[in-house]
Amino acid sequence: MTIIPTNRTASRAFRPSLALVLIATVLSPANLVAQGLPVQNGPMVPIALWWIGAFLLGAALVYGVMRNRTKTSAEKDLTERATKDLYAEEAREENRG
Repeated sequence: MTIIPTNRTASRAFRPSLALVLIATVLSPANLVAQGLPVQNGPMVPIALWWIGAFLLGAALVYGVMRNRTKTSAEKDLTERATKDLYAEEAREENRG
């Protein structure tokens, strides 16, 4: 049933209620009722594999950081020297070719 106001003062009285109805219609959770029963989307194995992979990656990172912190200064110097030698060898091979 539609109510049509007869004069201007009556139409002004309907404006706030119309705005409230529009806001309530837009913000109402009526679409939540139409979702139906919950369904299982698929097996949990892929999700479990993601979690296991993330855990293993984190454990490997922690292991690498902890192992690198326990190096002595002699081991660090040896690593630095080997890296510099490797870069120098690659530069020599690049200049030859």
